[in-house]
Formats: sequence, C-alpha cells, structure tokens
Amino acid sequence: MRSVSLYDPKIYSLLMFRMPEASRAKVLDILKKKAPSMGSVKMDISSKEGWTVIELLLAASPSKKDFSDVSPEFLQNRYDEISRVARKIADLLSPLLTDKGKIYRYTIFSCGSRDNVWLKTYSDMSFMYKDSKVKGGEILQTNISYLNRLLNAKGEVLVNSLKHGKVGANLYILGKVDPGDDWTFPTTMFLELNISDVSAPAVYDEGPISLADSTPYGTSSDPRKRLYETRQNYLINLMAVKSKLIDVFLLQSRYSEMMGSDIMKVKKEGQALKGDISRLQNDINEHMKRYIPRETEKKKEKNFLAKETFEKEKELLTRASVRFSLVSEVEHQIMRYSSALVVMEGLMKDAIKSLSLESHGVAIEGVPYSLGEMTIKDMERERRGLDSLMDELSHSRVILSSTIDVLRTFIDTRQREVSEDMSRLMNLLFLVFACLSLADALGNFVVMVIQAGYLSGTPSLARVYQYGSLGLIFTLLPLLIAAVFLYLYFKKR
Repeated sequence: MRSVSLYDPKIYSLLMFRMPEASRAKVLDILKKKAPSMGSVKMDISSKEGWTVIELLLAASPSKKDFSDVSPEFLQNRYDEISRVARKIADLLSPLLTDKGKIYRYTIFSCGSRDNVWLKTYSDMSFMYKDSKVKGGEILQTNISYLNRLLNAKGEVLVNSLKHGKVGANLYILGKVDPGDDWTFPTTMFLELNISDVSAPAVYDEGPISLADSTPYGTSSDPRKRLYETRQNYLINLMAVKSKLIDVFLLQSRYSEMMGSDIMKVKKEGQALKGDISRLQNDINEHMKRYIPRETEKKKEKNFLAKETFEKEKELLTRASVRFSLVSEVEHQIMRYSSALVVMEGLMKDAIKSLSLESHGVAIEGVPYSLGEMTIKDMERERRGLDSLMDELSHSRVILSSTIDVLRTFIDTRQREVSEDMSRLMNLLFLVFACLSLADALGNFVVMVIQAGYLSGTPSLARVYQYGSLGLIFTLLPLLIAAVFLYLYFKKR
C-alpha cells in the first residue's frame, strides 16, 4: 500500500447556508445536541456576511507525530467518516431553511509536506496506471490522482498554486465526488502547504510569532523552540489561507443562490415573454392579412366597421400593451442582476489576488484553470447570457412598439370612420325632423286657410276633395324642395 509523508493532515467539512433570524436559536440548539454524538469530529460555528458557516474538523493522522506516513486509503476512510456527520447535520437543518435556502458543502484536505509529495508517483520506478477510458493510453499515476479515484470523483484534477506571505502552497482541485449534487463548482480540494517555507528561519524575521524569554521555548539553544515556531507558523498560515478560501466559497455560494432563484427566474420570465411576444406578433399579422387586397377579388368595401373586428383589435392592443410593460420590468431586473454579477466578479478577483491564486504549470489532467478563474468564467458566461437576453427583449420591444402604433392607427381610423358615420346619421335625422316640422307647419297653415276661406258653410264632397288635394300639393311641394336643398347642403359638408 502506498503512503505519503504528511505534516499534520486534517480534513475540514464546511457547511454554508442562510437561515431566518427566528430559526437561529433552534439551529444552535440542534447543533449543541448533535455535538456529543460526533465522536472525534470537532465543530465550530460562525457567521459571515449574513451566512452561517459550520466548520467540521477531523484529524487525519494515524499517529501523534508532526510528520507521519498516511495512505490515501486512510484519508478516504476519514473522508467517509466526516461526510456522514456532515450529511446528518445537513438533513437536520434543511427543514429550518427558507424556500430558497440551500446548504452548500465544501471539503478541504489540508497538510504540510516537502517537495510536493502529492505530485509524486508511487515509486521512483514511475508506477504506471492504465486508464481504460483512454484508448491505448497509459498516464503517469500521481498520488493526488490516485486519491481522486479512491473518492470516486468524476472529473479532472486541476493544480493551483497560491502564496500567503512567504509561504507557498498547492491547491489540488478534485473532481465531483457527489454525482447527485447539481452544484457546478468544485467542492472537494486538497491544500498542501510547503513545510520548507514554514520552517525556514527567514519566515520569522518579521513574523507574527514572538516568544517571551520566560516561556519554555524562549532560549535559542532549546531545539524545541524551532519545532514550536514551525508548528505555530504552519497553523497561522493554514488558518489564514483557509479563511480566504472560505471567502471564495461564500462568493460561490452567493452566486449559486442568486443563480438558483433570481437569475433563473428572470431568465425563465424573459424566455416566456419572448415566446408570448412572438405568438402575439403572429396573431396580429394574421389579423392584418384580412386588409390586404387580393387580385382575384373584386373591389368592394371591407367590413371595416364590424363590431367583432373592433373588439378583436382592442384585445390585441391590450395584450400588446401589457407585454410592452412586462418587457420593461424584466429589462430592469436583468440590469440589476447583471450589475450584481459585475460586483461579484470584482470581489472574486480581489479574493484571488489576496491568495496569489493561479493555475500551476503542472496540469495532471485536462486544461489548467484556477479555482477563481472557473468561477469568474461562469459568472461572465451568465452575464453574457443576460446581456443577450436583454438585447433580444429590447429588439422584441421595438417591434412590439411598432405593432402597437399600427394597431392604434387602425383603431383611431375606425373611431374616426364611426364618428363620421354617426355624424352623417345625425345629419340625416336632422333632415327628417326638419322636414317633418316644416310639413307640420305648412299643413296647419293650409288647413287653416282652406277651412277659413274655401270650406266655410256646408261644402260638397267634391269641393272638399278639390281643395284638399290643392292643399296637399301646396304642402308637399315646398317640403320636397326644402328636403332637396338640405340634402345637397349636408352632402357638401
């Protein structure tokens, strides 16, 4: 069985989540009750930027010595042990989170070593491992690749280098260990600090450790002083690097939370809105085709003023106006989330810069990327997607605006036609009532004249008929002349 000489190996399991303030006391009570049953796993709870961070720690050394030979199989067993505890805690806390809440879990193996032992092969004879996935290929089997396969990780091993002060380190990004997790970023990694940098005397020239002469390790002749300083300096650098990595993980978790709720929601709304606008545009185009004159049909008046047509165009205009308003709302949300992504990219770049995190010259498998580069590239890809959706919605809004103008023109024209028809109808009614009034006035005048002048006494029937007909003629003739002149007058107007 292969083994690797490691300095103070440990495994950290980090659980990060947001929870309602009202649930905080209940969460702490659950964790307090759970602590005694975790065995050798230690737990620490902290809050950072509104997130709760649970840090589980398990020593991964088979002996109490600073340096010990550790096999990858032993690390796998320790990993399984701390993973069981982490899953139980996550199951207990999940019901207390909000609907959007999710527990993000990261695992960090840590150790100190000399000469990058995890990049070494099994032996000086360069142990070769035959990879069945590579046709006829044999790849050099490193210790970290072997551990990656022991954990059943799906994916490539990427090597990053970082530096904290004068201490250098390698960060090995392992593949995806949990196939059921939809989290796209790597969650399992191995931090290997260069113990030669930690124990170098130059580190203590301006270092953070200052020993009083009264302490057991205060005399320069005591060999334990150097061991004590080495261990303390190692722990200080480990805690500092781990704290900055937690900042990176928190940014990834915030980004994932925004992606899973806000950005995914606005993308679905935008795509659905694009589909609605496309269908609406097709409906409007289909409706407008009825006004296109056909060469085969005779010229005749369209049923332009039909009530069904008017109601249909009003309904189309209402739908178009509502979609126009929704496009503006979605565009505002896209701009807000795009700006938030720009801010996150800046924070991620600052976190990477503080660790001097970059891809190592050694790429065990695949294309080398740094942990921060993968996150930033994903953020940039999502931002480009939002910008593309924004452009498409803006284009749809311009087309929709033109369509709304066309519909309003048709409706305004229809209302103008209706107004003109109503005006003509009112004029005709005015003509009819005017003629009736004139007829009534003339009729009364003729009756009065005939009755007073020609039909006095007891006239005969023939005389009544004669003068009645004459009176009717005198009544209808002026009425007919007045009607003709009124009709011609209103027709000109």
